[in-house]
Amino acid sequence: MGGYGKKAFHKPPKALARKRYRLVEKKARTKIDNMKSLKLLLLVVFCFSLFSASENTIEKYKCLPCGLDCDKEEFDKAGKCSKCQMELIKSSSITFKSIKPKSICSYIKSHSKTILLDVRTKEEFEGKADPDFGTLKNSINIPLQELENRISEISSYKNQEIIVYCSHSHRSPQASYLLTQNGFKNIINMSGGMSTLENKNCNK
Repeated sequence: MGGYGKKAFHKPPKALARKRYRLVEKKARTKIDNMKSLKLLLLVVFCFSLFSASENTIEKYKCLPCGLDCDKEEFDKAGKCSKCQMELIKSSSITFKSIKPKSICSYIKSHSKTILLDVRTKEEFEGKADPDFGTLKNSINIPLQELENRISEISSYKNQEIIVYCSHSHRSPQASYLLTQNGFKNIINMSGGMSTLENKNCNK
């Protein structure tokens, strides 16, 4: 009797097999669910990354540099600036740097190989215009309206640093942009122009 009673508490082999199968099946389903969740998470992260990348690569536009406050504004598409009526160009295409007039004399002194380009008229350059704002020593004069046709005259300076200036920094930013678009590597625009230059020690 005792032996028979002990055997009665053992589950049949088939019942044990079914239980083991259900445990294995449950683990497998849990693993599959976890993999699905991971794949979904990775898909969400991937889509978010693509969206963020597209947001960062959307091209912005600025007006063709004119020296006015609208130079700082950005637009979502090409067209014309509503304030200065200049063409809107890709922001990434504006690569020239700027220097303030108060720093110009000391900068020229410590950078003796820098080329100075005056893009004012011949009369302004020679001090015959009224008012006369003066001219920086050793400057080359090519008026803005002639620069595109005469750019070959300074092509040998493409890899040199060039400071571009005018009277009020309206023409010099346009000239600076034109130069960078024609392969000049190191262009600096003098913001404010000669009309704001207080230190006259570097004038001719």
